[in-house]
Amino acid sequence: MKVLKHFFCVIVVSSAGPVLANDDGLYEDVFDPNSSFVRILAPGETFVAVNDTTIRDIDDGVSDYVNVMPGEVSITSSDATTLLEVAPNSHYTIVMLEGQEPEILTDAITLDPAKSDVTFYNLSGVDDVELFVPAADQTAISDIDAMSGSSVALRAPLTLDFQVRANGETLASVEQVKLVRRSGVSIILTEAGGDYAAIATSNMYLK
Repeated sequence: MKVLKHFFCVIVVSSAGPVLANDDGLYEDVFDPNSSFVRILAPGETFVAVNDTTIRDIDDGVSDYVNVMPGEVSITSSDATTLLEVAPNSHYTIVMLEGQEPEILTDAITLDPAKSDVTFYNLSGVDDVELFVPAADQTAISDIDAMSGSSVALRAPLTLDFQVRANGETLASVEQVKLVRRSGVSIILTEAGGDYAAIATSNMYLK
């Protein structure tokens, strides 16, 4: 896995028409500094739960981050339940797909005041996938195997298009993704019957 952490020094990008939500529910300094955050990535689910917190608004397949204290946390969807040992000051995404064992991914979220965190999840069956930025003609994240993910902090504010590529082929793309300082977005690649799709969604925190 490779990430490109410093680029877009000089780049002109349109800021019109972002496809992401506004800043409601973005990270705020209202949480215990030793606490952590857990969310569930489960396309097709109608509800998920983190400990006793049930989340039903997961239209994009990814829940809000739920604030938890370090220790054992129970993660539940309609298809499975798993236990997670949570470390302090960490972000986790639990991938729960029907008929598969849950995958626990640690998100490298920085919440940098000058940057935006971009996290990419590859839920397809293809390995060595990359997240490419046409406007910069550079790869932001590369070498992402199936059922894994990675994060990179990019300079913000910007509005960018992203392409998801493998073996020189563009599998899917997302357009007009708004990068906001001290916030983040997640880009998710899925596959169904050999067809690929990607969505971009803001990282949200349940209050």
